Amino acid sequence: MSGMARPKGYRLSSQAWDDLVRIKGTNITQVAERAGVGSATISGLLHGHARASLPMAHKVAAALECHPETLFPTIRIDMAEAVA
Repeated sequence: MSGMARPKGYRLSSQAWDDLVRIKGTNITQVAERAGVGSATISGLLHGHARASLPMAHKVAAALECHPETLFPTIRIDMAEAVA
């Protein structure tokens, strides 16, 4: 990795979000309630204004009944780097 540090947190995949929300028939407010966070938090993740911590990624994924790596693909990259 180069000298620049990766910003902290995990970026939400908007494509995965759109797909899951459509399949599950839910919305930002309902996901936020299930995840135990504010809808502004979910909106910030969706619009790229915020990144999720690992615990937050797990909460949001659980609210959509999916694996965290599905919504936050860089978790997979970090895990692979940790193993290497």
